[in-house]
Amino acid sequence: MKAFYEKYFSPSVARLLVTGNLNREKVESAFSALSQKWQAKEVIIPELKVPEAPQKSAIYFVNVPGAKQSVISIGAPSLPRTSPDYYPAVVANYKLGGSFNGLFNLILREEKGFTYGARSNISGSNDYGIFSASSEVRTNSTLESVTIFKTEMEKYRENMPQEYIDFTKNALIKSNALRFETIGSLLSMLNIMSSYDLPVDYVKQEEAYVRTLTPEKQLEITRKYIDPTRMYYVVVGDANTQLKELEKVGLGKPILVKD
Repeated sequence: MKAFYEKYFSPSVARLLVTGNLNREKVESAFSALSQKWQAKEVIIPELKVPEAPQKSAIYFVNVPGAKQSVISIGAPSLPRTSPDYYPAVVANYKLGGSFNGLFNLILREEKGFTYGARSNISGSNDYGIFSASSEVRTNSTLESVTIFKTEMEKYRENMPQEYIDFTKNALIKSNALRFETIGSLLSMLNIMSSYDLPVDYVKQEEAYVRTLTPEKQLEITRKYIDPTRMYYVVVGDANTQLKELEKVGLGKPILVKD
């Protein structure tokens, strides 16, 4: 642990973020001792090799004998946070599964009653990003739930009703009115700006994109970055009752993951 600290901990790769009712002089004075005692040094971050999405989707199954529910996790490599298309992709996912009223949750929870929640998410760092969708469902609804995830993504890529666009615009623009009210939320905004080298008006730029959103724009981004034919489908549950059933999803024979 000491060797790791000596190699990677340095003010040259650190950021100091402060919010509150104070000025720059007070902050610099408060941390002056730290800058004197913590000497900067070069830190070489190992290069990360980012994997590509699979050429075709497959189901991987982890057996938990007698499990009363199945945990479903679906995903693939996606955009880094620094990509110009990152926020448009987040917006595209919003109605699919990025909100409580997303399609996954409305169908699997509200309509079917299979789960307490079903969501999808796009997250990104400087080097890579991830698209993920997940839920925990009753064992006897495993096949139907995985099929719903797959078919809803397929349908979402084919048709984008205006009502989906109106819902997304309304929700994202109105939510910004409350996003930056607290000191903690302002600190989080500074953290995002400094982590990904975003402009000070990045929130306004994101709002501008949402205001000009159209079904055509949404479809273009969705087809580009949400592709159910190139994802990993992972199911954890009772193999005795569910493994054979999942062949009906249409993604080939599930691969049983062994210790």
